[in-house]
Formats: sequence, C-alpha cells, structure tokens
Amino acid sequence: MGVKRAMQIAIDTAAKSSEPVYTCGPLIHNPQAVAYLQEHGVDSVSDWQTVDKGTIIIRAHGMPDGSIDSIRAKKLGVVDATCPHVVTSQRQIRKYSEQGYFIYIIGDPRHPEILSLQSFASGNHRLIADYAEAEKEQPPARIMIIAQTTYNAAEFNKIAQLLKSRAREAIICDSICLATSERQEEIKRLAADADAVVIVGGKSSANTRRLAEIARALCPRTFHVETEAELDPSLFVGVDRLVVSAGASTPDFITSKVIDFLKTL
Repeated sequence: MGVKRAMQIAIDTAAKSSEPVYTCGPLIHNPQAVAYLQEHGVDSVSDWQTVDKGTIIIRAHGMPDGSIDSIRAKKLGVVDATCPHVVTSQRQIRKYSEQGYFIYIIGDPRHPEILSLQSFASGNHRLIADYAEAEKEQPPARIMIIAQTTYNAAEFNKIAQLLKSRAREAIICDSICLATSERQEEIKRLAADADAVVIVGGKSSANTRRLAEIARALCPRTFHVETEAELDPSLFVGVDRLVVSAGASTPDFITSKVIDFLKTL
C-alpha cells in the first residue's frame, strides 16, 4: 500500500506542477520504478539542499524529524509520501521516548527508514541489527522495542522477547508491515515444496533481499531478479513446481512481466 500510494502521489504531483519535482533519494528501492518516475517528470536527488526551486516529495521511507520544516524554510514545495506505517512508527517512538522509555529500534542501521525513525527518539535509544547484537544488551528498566517496517518478523519476535526478558517493563510495538510479513510467511510455506523460486524486486531493497534469503534457505534454487531480462530459461529445465513472489516495494507491472515470461517456459 505504501509503495503504490507513494508512486501515485509522485506521478500526480508532477502532472500538476509547472516546476521541477524531485524525490530526496529514490522514492522506493527499485531502479525500474525510479526510471518509470523519471519518464513521468519526477527526478531523484541525493540532497534536497542542492535544489533551488520546485517541489520535494518525501519518499515512502520518511525523513528525519524537522527535515520538512527545513525544506519549507528554503521556500520549496513539500509533498509528504511517507508510508502511513512509517508515520505510525515515528509517532510511537516519539510518544514513548517522551515518557522516558529507552527505545530499541531493530533494523538495518544504513536504511533510510531507520535514519528517520531514530530522529524521533528524543531520549536515549539504540539501533540493533540482529539477534547477535541483542544478546549483548543489558537493557535499562523501562524499554520500548520497535522494528523497521520491512524487518524479518520472526527475527524481530526473537529479539523482542529476549530484550523483554531482561527488562523490568517492556513495550513491544508491532510495526512490521503486513504486506512484508505475509510474503515472508507465504514463502516459508511454499518454498519448501518448490523446485525453484523466483523473487522479484530491487537488489537494494532490504525486504526483497530478506524474502530471497528465506526462500533460499528452503529452496537452494532461488533466483532474485529485478526484471525478466535476468532470467535464463536453462535455469528452469526440469522444474515442475515454481514459486514466484515479490518484495513489498516491487511495482505490480514489473512482477507481471516476470510471470508472463515464466509462463512461456
């Protein structure tokens, strides 16, 4: 939902605007989607401060707290396409941080969503990438635990329960996007009985890479591709049962092209 919403907001904004329209970084982690947006008048810039006029679209991952005010102060237009799930996480972090809880944010420290989320923790907080890091923690008495919306659901539950067992009071926020967790559960169910699995989505998309990792652990013959052009028909010789899934950030038109190609085999 967040991806479709952000894409539509960007395209609609460019169609109505007489000035340049930019996203601060790629709107979503999918190069084909970024190219599609460029065709519709939406360019990506790595730093909005280099822009002198036009409109900045806040991408689905969100931006650090205060960034929107800074953009407006530069007399640039702002359209906020932050995924509603991310906005909920931002508000939860701010709420519990202001109440004095120590905030644990679980996810990829380099991911733009994480960079946004941590800025909403007014008090003490810590980023944790995985269970191994969580095992080293000795949490304070009152903690709140929340994850990147595209984090592995099973891994988050393990980390959350570990931290909870070591704290006097723990609030666990269920922040993982349903679209992400549903895909992960379905791949666990289907990949074990598959001869091959194809995962469609950007190579830089965290949730798509995790989906491929889950599939590969159950079915070694797993292929992570961005487009149908990467698929070699010889890889599917002898395959009877083929499973196809896509990252939460993969636009439908790209997945459909992959499926259409596989049907020809």
